[in-house]
Amino acid sequence: MKKILLSAGIILSGFSFSQVILNEDFNGGLPGTWTQTTSATDGGFIAGTAAQLSSAFWTIANANSGGIVASNDDECNCNKSADRLISPAMNMSSITEASMSVDVFFNGATYQGATETGRMDVSIDGGATWTLLQNLTAAADWTSIGADLSAYTGNADVRVSFLYGDDGGWVFGMALDNFNVSVPLENDASLDAVSLVRYALAGTNNTLQMAITNVGSNPITSITVDWNDGSANLETISVNIPPFSSNNINHPTPVNYATGVERAIDVDITSVNGGADADPTNNTGSTLINTVSQLATKGVLLEEGTGTWCQWCPRGKVAMEYMTSTYPNFIGIMVHNGDPMAVAAYDNAANFGGYPSANVDRVLLDQGVSQAAFESYYNARQGLIVPASLSASVSGSGNSITIDAMATFYTEFSSANYRLGVILYEDGVTGTGNGYNQANAYAGGGNGVMGGYESLPNPVPAAQMVYDNVGRALLGTYNGQPGSVPTSITDGQQATHTFNYTIPAAFDRANLRGVVVLIDQATGEVVNAQKFLIAFADLEEINTIDVNVYPNPATEVINIEFEAENTDYSLSITDVQGKVIYTQDYNNLSGGQVVTVPVADFNAGNYFINLSKQGETFTRMFIVK
Repeated sequence: MKKILLSAGIILSGFSFSQVILNEDFNGGLPGTWTQTTSATDGGFIAGTAAQLSSAFWTIANANSGGIVASNDDECNCNKSADRLISPAMNMSSITEASMSVDVFFNGATYQGATETGRMDVSIDGGATWTLLQNLTAAADWTSIGADLSAYTGNADVRVSFLYGDDGGWVFGMALDNFNVSVPLENDASLDAVSLVRYALAGTNNTLQMAITNVGSNPITSITVDWNDGSANLETISVNIPPFSSNNINHPTPVNYATGVERAIDVDITSVNGGADADPTNNTGSTLINTVSQLATKGVLLEEGTGTWCQWCPRGKVAMEYMTSTYPNFIGIMVHNGDPMAVAAYDNAANFGGYPSANVDRVLLDQGVSQAAFESYYNARQGLIVPASLSASVSGSGNSITIDAMATFYTEFSSANYRLGVILYEDGVTGTGNGYNQANAYAGGGNGVMGGYESLPNPVPAAQMVYDNVGRALLGTYNGQPGSVPTSITDGQQATHTFNYTIPAAFDRANLRGVVVLIDQATGEVVNAQKFLIAFADLEEINTIDVNVYPNPATEVINIEFEAENTDYSLSITDVQGKVIYTQDYNNLSGGQVVTVPVADFNAGNYFINLSKQGETFTRMFIVK
């Protein structure tokens, strides 16, 4: 039996009925009473756990120890044109109503010209002929679906089957669990999922959406629903949900908190059609919301699996260059595989299903690689509200550096489960030898224009290749540093962790960059990310002007206090990309000085103050909240 967990954080409740006709959770494998037809050499549908049946190229969501059945050709690379799994015969001769439910994992993907198909069929003649019940709809996660079998009652041999076809290509398969056929109750609503934004700005209205399925035999015309955070918000809502159908219903009472808080929301269907629900065991759900007292800049981390051996990977390199130069809050890292730039711990942990492919904030996994795709991922993620702003400061000399990574939280947590981590990457990487030759499927232009690669040979010689955004090191492991963020957090609290690192001699520190990440350990999601420069590690060696910078972090103004020596000074402020935000020259300054710069219009993030006079320079990072 598997646990279905949607992105909203709600466990789907199963269908419940008054009389069970057939129920199978596949925990004991594929029963002998289930049959199948297939042309595949692996036997078609195979039973096991999700972890056992996931392959190098197809990962079944929410893998755990529960049993499922699945069909995919990633392991056998065999004929999956028509794998049909058939239930045992069900005697419905003495009943007039029956309903079916099943949990399905079906990507419905198109890959290299092949489009996979999936459908549910029913037979009343022992499987000699099949009638379509429902074509399966593509989804990124497990989906609980149902069907009305009442049209087939009165028959002594009713069978349901699941037909999977891969269109002769190498696509991603189908998995099944929790098959149930039963006689339905009259008034029975199932609360399948609750959807609510995870983080929201304090003082704004947020809509609680409920996915509700009518698993009863009567149409549902009204439901009474309470969402409760310690106080009841009970509303009766007019709906129109036919039997064995689903609908998304919005609760009319918005979720709104004036300050940065964390709240658990419990949801309960208290009545159906003005009376009691016949089965209240599937009526409840819960979720969390955190409101933030102020907005923080959201950096979008895209980690791309690549390799010099990968002939289609120039597409990712071109897309990465475009995104890096176009979107300041885009953070791209090339995670190399099977070449001299590979970092095994990084590549293994990222667990890419193929090359090239991309993980976006580690929540969108194994995504397609192209400029248009990267822009769509960035646009979908960049506007999200996040619970904390991130910053980092660098100190040290030579190849030894110290990185202080900091998260400033704008909400409260009673039991936070976050970690800070740092990723290092390098631009301008070159090398000699065949390992640095780049395979190039775009040579000659037969596969279209690709940023100039169509004019380069296959492979592109190492002497002509420069690699940017090359992932070099993980500080604090792929999942972040344990203990770097406390479990109890108040609004405005800062969490800081110090990372020490010795830069290998083979790296060019001037081209080395860092990314501080905040990782949700419950989901693996990179909630926020910000990049910073490593090149400032020697600032203490060149700071010859005695300067005091305050307040830091700043919100309205930043003050630069120093003792002038009857000469000219130049002041500039740059962002972490090196873009100049502010400049001012001062002539013939002498004595104590306080220069005030307004920063209220600056975007939240990290900046560098550069104050110089002839032959001397001062530079310091500061933060705008």
